[in-house]
Amino acid sequence: MTNGPFENTGSGRRAPIAVRALAFAMLGQTTHAATLPSLDCTINDGLWGMLSLTLLAGLSLVCVLLGLHVHAHRAGAMRMARELDRVGKDARLPSMAQDGPSAIAQLIRSINTIRHRQAEREAEHLDVQASYAHDLRTPLTRMGLRCEMLEDPVAREGMERDLAEMRELVEASVACARMQRNVAEPLQRVDADGLIGKLVRDYRDAGRAIALDGHIGRPVVACPLALRRVLANLIDNALRYGSDVRVCARIDTQSLVLAVVDSGPGICPAQLEAVLSPWVRAPQGQEEKPGSGLGLAIARRLARSMQGELQLRNRRSGGFEARLTLPLVVA
Repeated sequence: MTNGPFENTGSGRRAPIAVRALAFAMLGQTTHAATLPSLDCTINDGLWGMLSLTLLAGLSLVCVLLGLHVHAHRAGAMRMARELDRVGKDARLPSMAQDGPSAIAQLIRSINTIRHRQAEREAEHLDVQASYAHDLRTPLTRMGLRCEMLEDPVAREGMERDLAEMRELVEASVACARMQRNVAEPLQRVDADGLIGKLVRDYRDAGRAIALDGHIGRPVVACPLALRRVLANLIDNALRYGSDVRVCARIDTQSLVLAVVDSGPGICPAQLEAVLSPWVRAPQGQEEKPGSGLGLAIARRLARSMQGELQLRNRRSGGFEARLTLPLVVA
């Protein structure tokens, strides 16, 4: 008479085919499953319990190993996602570490290769852009010299305005190329007071009246070329549209604050965000001023590359303020 999946025998119970196959395998013997039913393989309760525990332990080990494998892949994927988020925000970060499970490591290697090739293509594009813009300076200079020979003062004045606008566009193109290079500039120890002081002296030597208020008093960690370019763009913008230009420097609890203020007409509040976009100029009474509409856009892009922010506002006392706020990282 049968008893569940086992058959009663005189000395025990006959094990099913799968268990008998496992028993033969443990004993080092090989056989075909089709021949097992004809074998009179009986096991007692003790041996059956041992085989059951062995099978359960094997299945548990497989589950543990599978769980560890899944956990390792999940942890590697999460780490890779965090690294991708970081390198997306800061182009200066090095390539991601190629470790973890083999599939994750292979994916990271492919991503690093793509980043490297993309950086090379961008560098080539910037070099071509800067070269074209630089080469345009020579014919513009020749055109300016020929313009001076025009006898008609009205025609000469109109030509000079056109040439001035073309020079502005050329310089803006060169500035764009420099900006992209400066975005990837590494952080380093900077004498901020020395950098700002030299920039102000350069403007004074060129005959531009620039005042300097406040000081930082200690070295900081920043991108010197990007920082100088931001301040120069803000000063140029203030000189173009305002007067009584001042550079103000101070240290807050966790921030380095540099502001360029003037006593000009300011900007319509509705246009404060728009003028930070490329090729956009404030429309109120500034059409006669030369400019490409790139200065503030470049300044904001470089500020963000240094993990900072550029804010514009009209001063209550009159005039305009462009404020650069950077995280204070003391060298």
